[in-house]
Amino acid sequence: MLIESLVRTTLGVKDHKVVSVAGDTTNLVVRLDRKLERKLTCSCCGGRARVYDTLKEREWRHVPLWGIPVRVIYRPRRVNCPRCGKKVERVPWGLGKCRLTLPLIILLATWSRLLAIDVVAGLFEVSWSTVGSAVKGAVAYGLEHRDTSGVLHIGIDEISRKKGHGYHTQIYDLVNRRLLWSGEGRKAETLERFFAEWGADRSRGIKAICCDMWAPYVEVIKAQAPAAVLAFDKFHLIRHLHRAVDNVRKEEAVELKKKNPELLKGTKYIWLKNPWNLTPKQKQRLGYLEKLNLKVNRAYLLKESFRDLWSYRRKGMAKRYLHKWFWWATHSRLEPMRDFAWLLRRHSEDVLNWFKVPINNGTVEAMNNNAKAISHRARGYRSEKWFSLILLHCMGQLPMPEFTHRFA
Repeated sequence: MLIESLVRTTLGVKDHKVVSVAGDTTNLVVRLDRKLERKLTCSCCGGRARVYDTLKEREWRHVPLWGIPVRVIYRPRRVNCPRCGKKVERVPWGLGKCRLTLPLIILLATWSRLLAIDVVAGLFEVSWSTVGSAVKGAVAYGLEHRDTSGVLHIGIDEISRKKGHGYHTQIYDLVNRRLLWSGEGRKAETLERFFAEWGADRSRGIKAICCDMWAPYVEVIKAQAPAAVLAFDKFHLIRHLHRAVDNVRKEEAVELKKKNPELLKGTKYIWLKNPWNLTPKQKQRLGYLEKLNLKVNRAYLLKESFRDLWSYRRKGMAKRYLHKWFWWATHSRLEPMRDFAWLLRRHSEDVLNWFKVPINNGTVEAMNNNAKAISHRARGYRSEKWFSLILLHCMGQLPMPEFTHRFA
């Protein structure tokens, strides 16, 4: 009686009864049946309907009791639903066609958010595929029941999954700090897949999108979400600017190789760091180099003056300052700085959209680090399908199926 009571409680059955519990210390087999002549729940609409016929036996794996594996056996009924027709009943302890009971799915999926799949499989003495099935079921349920009505600002970036330029495109909700979508590649087709799955209605609800200057992303965003404000991530802009300053330093170091090869040696981060982050020794050396009228010093001054762009509060004033900075850079006689200035000119409207919607990909970069940590704890994933699935499970804030009894 105690075991039967435990089984009923952990399975959450109301319209079914425990017929028998058999087995030994290595295995428990629980057989269930329908209670009396009760109506059962339609799996399609959730309404109550009369039983039409009985199907063949099915088996589910349940949460172990006292370390003993438990199997649940039941013959599902088909109901004659007045709305949906003849449908299989909704089994309260199951999730679709998954061979695991709902409590076991919840338990394994919950631990899989904290540990690698193989570790969870070892803890519960089940196979990798069993835990994988639980994660699949939990993600499928979560994607179907998650609330995406409040997604207004999204951030787009790529993350490396493996060596050899194996990239994944990551789409994040910047407001709720959650992963919305993950897909292999960083081409235009990759982002088009996201918008196709996301749907036209939800795409129209997006107010602003933040990404870097990757051309395939920009083209798809303007085609698929024309109403959204596209704001380029200012940290990616600074990365392009730093690359230009460093290229000036490299070119000048080559010119000085014969005359004074030691002058610019070890100065890379002196020119790239913020002035307040320089060490006393770096400040002293910068003060000396600034007196020598070097090309890299001109690039450094342009880099520091570009910082003033973000101090403006209105787009019109920032636009006038950007136009002034463009003239300084294009007349600096420094080719890398000119190239960066023309890059800004080509994308000036999207750069200045930051003053309309001040969003950046700082949240995206932080969550990308979380994604890498999830991958590292499992020593990577061989397939892009599992990589995307695990990231959605751990970072998507997906709702889990509710159940009457909690094991963890």
